[in-house]
Amino acid sequence: MWKYLSVFCFLTNNAFSLELPACFKHLRGQVDDCYCKVEDVDNTHSVSFEPLSKLVQRNYFRYYKVNLDKPCIFWKERGECTRSTCALKTCTQAEVPVGLADNNNKSSGPTCEEEQELSKINNVISDDRIAALQKLEKHEADNINFCVQEDEDSEKAEFYDLLQNPERYTGYSGEPARRIWRSIYEENCFKPKKDSLFIDLTHKSINYMCKEKRVFFRVVSGLHSSISIHLAAKYPVQDFFGQKWGPNLAEFSRRFLPESTNGEGPHWLKNLYFVYLVEMRAITKALPLWKSWDFYTGNPEEDTKTKEDVVDIVESLLSCPDTFDEAQLFKGPAAGEILNDFLVHFRNISQIMDCVTCDKCRLWGKIQIRGLGTALKILFSGGKPENLALERGEVVTLFNAFNQLSHSLHYVKQFKDQMDYSEYPGPPEESDRKQDNIFSTFSRGEL
Repeated sequence: MWKYLSVFCFLTNNAFSLELPACFKHLRGQVDDCYCKVEDVDNTHSVSFEPLSKLVQRNYFRYYKVNLDKPCIFWKERGECTRSTCALKTCTQAEVPVGLADNNNKSSGPTCEEEQELSKINNVISDDRIAALQKLEKHEADNINFCVQEDEDSEKAEFYDLLQNPERYTGYSGEPARRIWRSIYEENCFKPKKDSLFIDLTHKSINYMCKEKRVFFRVVSGLHSSISIHLAAKYPVQDFFGQKWGPNLAEFSRRFLPESTNGEGPHWLKNLYFVYLVEMRAITKALPLWKSWDFYTGNPEEDTKTKEDVVDIVESLLSCPDTFDEAQLFKGPAAGEILNDFLVHFRNISQIMDCVTCDKCRLWGKIQIRGLGTALKILFSGGKPENLALERGEVVTLFNAFNQLSHSLHYVKQFKDQMDYSEYPGPPEESDRKQDNIFSTFSRGEL
């Protein structure tokens, strides 16, 4: 009996000591600055992942029109990526659904008025934020554009089939990529301040900032994490049959292990959950708008099914407990100034995407930044969500950006499953460590 008990104790003790690598240790409990837990997000994600993946394959969300030839206004020479992996395939006129081409990417707009309880959070716009909104230009009061508007009517704007041009590893790295992320973090993220000194952005130092500024950092960091995860999950792999795309556990580890990120990697992963909740909150808040939206492509059956799928997915997302409460932001006497700074900084980031030298990275960077900007527009504009003036491009980027985040959560689970003791590559060698502080080398800033 004692023999069996000893064996049981040995196995039990080892079961508790055999923990997964530290990059996953913070993926539990409450998501910072939100109102639900990681476990709640995982449960909702498990239900919505497949339907959302199929939704963005429908014609309304599959084809996106954008001008990728806009000049970089922040530095003179943008340069170009000559790698074949950076290249994009444009659509011919025959490939684009006639309804999309004829509609010229404009807003289809609401067709009727519908009322619906939006979520379990009873968000009431505060008097302070109403006053802050009134200080903005009048035409923006009910529709705050967090991104610089795209010139989709430009002769240089083209349609891209997003299924034919997926986000994946392109090899775009080095100084051009680091300059993009350096400009985002160093010049456009708010800086923590302690004892009259500005300090680096870390999971601890951001607590010296107000909630609005923390939210700004978390959404940028979470989006950055999502991009990095996609690149590690769709990495070029050579086998007997040629090149294919698959997960690279060593690349994921390099980008998120504490040893190679000054301890920040696990917190970057948790910020992925934060930005996922922010976009999910926006999508569910706008449910009355989706119920009245005309997802027009010229194919009545396709359009009806697309609308039904959108509503079903959004309603399934409402099963997640209280998520992100936008009513807690932009309150108090300084609300107007903070909101204006928030807008200016985010609009700058939307324009920085024009400086990305890899075509494929520029396309997906613009999609995901515009999608996040659309989510913020829904959350912080005045008036009812169903009365928002959105363009088709904003709706397309919102759902595609949310789908990218959804896939990132899916890939994180896959990497977590792979990191057993037979496959886990371990921390990088000392010579390979790049000390990935976001204010130093930006090594995870490869696109």
